[in-house]
Amino acid sequence: MEFSHRAKEVVDASTEILGFNPKSTKEEIFPVMMTPTMAKHILANHNNRNRKIVPAQRNEISKSVTAFGWLFTGDSCAFDITGNLTEFQHRLEEIANGLETRLVHVATGVKSDTFTKAAPAKNRTKFDVIWRDDKSATKEEVTTLEQLLFRRRGKGDQAVGAETLTLLNASRLFAEWKDYIRIGMNISSTFFHDKKVAKFDPWRRSFNAWATLMVRTEKAAESKQFLSLLKTHLTTSNKCQLFTEMDTFFRSESVAYLTGTKKTEQVHYILCKATDRFLLAPKGDIEFNLDYADSNHSKMLVKSSTYRSFLFNAQGLKKVK
Repeated sequence: MEFSHRAKEVVDASTEILGFNPKSTKEEIFPVMMTPTMAKHILANHNNRNRKIVPAQRNEISKSVTAFGWLFTGDSCAFDITGNLTEFQHRLEEIANGLETRLVHVATGVKSDTFTKAAPAKNRTKFDVIWRDDKSATKEEVTTLEQLLFRRRGKGDQAVGAETLTLLNASRLFAEWKDYIRIGMNISSTFFHDKKVAKFDPWRRSFNAWATLMVRTEKAAESKQFLSLLKTHLTTSNKCQLFTEMDTFFRSESVAYLTGTKKTEQVHYILCKATDRFLLAPKGDIEFNLDYADSNHSKMLVKSSTYRSFLFNAQGLKKVK
């Protein structure tokens, strides 16, 4: 009885503070001018069975509000029939911490088991954003775009002004790069399509990005010749010095045991350095000439013209228009 009495006191207080009863079986949605005091009350008294607060999500909402204001998304501040919040806790935290009243749509009467039974909304991805504007886009094209932007960014001073792919810039950057990507991927597909060079399959996205950057720097023909010579080297008895030494470097202890982003980074450096040497000797009769100690951003910036040509801000300018 004492518990029920306390619960009734909370409901009565909530109704007075909020202007509505969050503990309701009536299924309805209505607008509410949500004050910071109201948001704090809900979080303190009606958020007992929700997910754990995720600081990163709270920060994303805060950044969005700072940049674009409080946007109407169609989402509601939802309460189940026991009066507990099921959705909107991060946005309520933004209202509580931001100290500004916001227009919020409140939903009541949500069944208590809806949280676990209903299929969750699909997370928005960069591909989703691009596909809304361009139905011809493919996921491989978008992952290639993400990779080439990352490689074009470089590190340190060269990263100043360079963009990485986000939900906000995805459509614009895809439109800018789409034609280059499709030409580049068409070039690299001739290398991969028959599965004879399967050992490079894990780095297909790196090859796509490299080929696209070659196209963007007006070396499409050279990229075709490069991959043709590399495939001949890998699949026939016609070997060349450049790719024999490149393969030795790739299999060396320093590189072979790398994984993840570190290995992918080395693949990019290897492709850039091999391109430098190929451009000097299109038949591949030349040394690869790369030591692991030089296979990093700062050294490649000086020692590889191809690597440097791919960078957005090769000169490391502090302000880039």
